[in-house]
Amino acid sequence: MAILAASVALGYFTIAAVVAPRIRMPIARPHVVLVIRGAAIAFFVGCGMTHVHIFLHTVGYGASQSVETHELIFHAAQAGGAWLFIAGALLRLELHIVPAQTREELERAIEEQRRLTHQAQTIARRDELTGLARRWRFDEELARQIAQARRQGIGGAVILTDLDGLKAVNDTFGHHVGDAVLEHVADVMQRQLRSSDLAARIGGDEFAILLPGTGIEEASTVAQRIIEAARDSATELPETSVSAGVATFDGTLGAIDVRRRADVALYDAKRAGGDRHVAISAAVEQP
Repeated sequence: MAILAASVALGYFTIAAVVAPRIRMPIARPHVVLVIRGAAIAFFVGCGMTHVHIFLHTVGYGASQSVETHELIFHAAQAGGAWLFIAGALLRLELHIVPAQTREELERAIEEQRRLTHQAQTIARRDELTGLARRWRFDEELARQIAQARRQGIGGAVILTDLDGLKAVNDTFGHHVGDAVLEHVADVMQRQLRSSDLAARIGGDEFAILLPGTGIEEASTVAQRIIEAARDSATELPETSVSAGVATFDGTLGAIDVRRRADVALYDAKRAGGDRHVAISAAVEQP
């Protein structure tokens, strides 16, 4: 019994000296942390003193005191600990027995986590070759713009483009040259667009452009500028032309139908020999 009491007392004193001072509460104010730490140390010291008292009584010291006195001291210490944890719950504090960490280190860790999250989101949204948006991002924004047009009556336009003869470039010069042509065309597109517009790579050599608040004439002008810039740019890359299909939307059709109209227009441009654009207004019925 004496050995047991002594070992338990030693355990409580160890906790009071090593563990309790390292209690951390990230969302608590410093003075609250000090109060909780002090209460925890007092609790474990009280438990340790209780078992020291039991140890001394067992080996013959303090024999005049009754067993009930030991139980009263022990339960008083336990009650103090219970009130400590009740107070922690009321204050909505989570106790962590972890190595001490400064506020600056915590802030740096949080900032690094935010940076990594932003980087992952950027990678998920961007095509790794061209840097343009991915197809799912374009579809998401097109659906949002159509819903807005339905509510506010402000439409927009979609341009679908396709490179003429990219397969021949890949077969003749290799896919690395074909990739360079794709990067060039993507750069041409970006330089012709506004900050509010969205360009995306939706397939191997297929691109899509969303022009909010744009009518058929303005969208046709943008498509023609892209076609001419891609053709006339002074580069060492093989000569490549672009075909484009333009379709406007006013909220009366869904995203699938709007894209289908632009795709029909693109097919007409390709069938006519490429290196041109064809436009279909939202007011024109699907052929």
